[in-house]
Amino acid sequence: MELKDRLGARSVPVMQREPTVAAKPKGELISLNRSNWTITDQSRAAGSPSIFSFRHNQTHCVTIWHTAHMNPWRVSLISVGCFFDETGSQNMKIASNDGDTGALKKRAVLLVLAALLIGVVAFLALRSPVTSTGAVTKVTIAVPAQINSALVFVAARQGLFLKAGVDVVSQPFELGKDALKSVLDGKADLAVVADTPVMFALLEGADIDMLAGISQGRRALAIVARSDRGISQIQDLRGKSVGVTMGTNLTYFLDAMLQVHGVPADKVNLADLRTDAVISAFKEGRIDAAVVFQPFLVKLETEMGDRIKVFYGEDVYAFRFMLVGKPSYIDSHPQEVRRVLNALIAANQAMLANPVEARRAVGEATKIDDATMAKIFEPEDYVVSLDQAMLLALDDQTRWAMQKGLVAPGPTPNYLNSMKYQNLEAVLPAAVTIVH
Repeated sequence: MELKDRLGARSVPVMQREPTVAAKPKGELISLNRSNWTITDQSRAAGSPSIFSFRHNQTHCVTIWHTAHMNPWRVSLISVGCFFDETGSQNMKIASNDGDTGALKKRAVLLVLAALLIGVVAFLALRSPVTSTGAVTKVTIAVPAQINSALVFVAARQGLFLKAGVDVVSQPFELGKDALKSVLDGKADLAVVADTPVMFALLEGADIDMLAGISQGRRALAIVARSDRGISQIQDLRGKSVGVTMGTNLTYFLDAMLQVHGVPADKVNLADLRTDAVISAFKEGRIDAAVVFQPFLVKLETEMGDRIKVFYGEDVYAFRFMLVGKPSYIDSHPQEVRRVLNALIAANQAMLANPVEARRAVGEATKIDDATMAKIFEPEDYVVSLDQAMLLALDDQTRWAMQKGLVAPGPTPNYLNSMKYQNLEAVLPAAVTIVH
């Protein structure tokens, strides 16, 4: 069966819908057990946010605040998925794999808990207004001109960096890996970049630390294929040419999609091209398919219509952007770093409070018209956090890179050692949910 959330665009495959728990007054105990998971409403006062405890086998427990800003919302995994929505007072639903016997792996548990806590961060961020901190200091941030950098653009447009006490100078780049290189070359203090280039840099011995995740999109990229090449499903990519920018998260996404759909990676012919070259080669028919991110993705859909097939991977991959910097800069400029984080949290608050204004600010910064932005901008994709899912994703990508021979084989690094969680913890403790 297929369970769809209220956005209609996302779904959890092979899931069984559970009966809805009847809404009850605040203060009454509501409990639902399925596959050793227990969800309990622990609300105590009328008018207060619903407070849920999510527990597995008495070993992992997390409390989340259920607010309007978490709706519609759900977690998606192969073995377990859950979501909450509100109809009147509260309505709880849980979906679980039909064949699930209740023995979930610790890995799945950590992924669920990490995703759950994103809701907590979003809620508490709304209560963390940025405040003036005295003298303004300069910080240079290298930023890819993509919608995944939205919090930086909103903070700049609304003067939140200055209000927090930092004068941010933005260095625009096409790709996150170029922004990362600017930091490594000493030309910028901080950078916004996807997790895959960070993984490659750390494996190659680069001196870089992660400060926070700032976005996590499920429909920010996809595989597009030409219908006139006989491609109607992912399996049809066998023997076809696919354009992709190597050394980025696009490569990992492509391999993950191929693996899920049973296509050996060596049966696909890769063309390593920059973004503009990928788009032109695809439109001109010099390649059969391409991995494309927004806004190029929606523009291709609009221009080429039914001449192309689009394959998203919402339940395969999350497109993460993070804020990084050299340890030497982070350690010697703790005040500046925390001011930047404060501004990004305030931008997250502003985005949730007025998504249209935020959307227009991001569109202006990325040179995307508002009609296109309205199709691709999803405020719930943005939250400032450091969660366990980030570590697990880095581990997965490391194993992939080693198996592909992209990096030398060896033990998987402890990426926690490259996370400067203390700075975000000092600004918004609930945003840090990694085990440390």
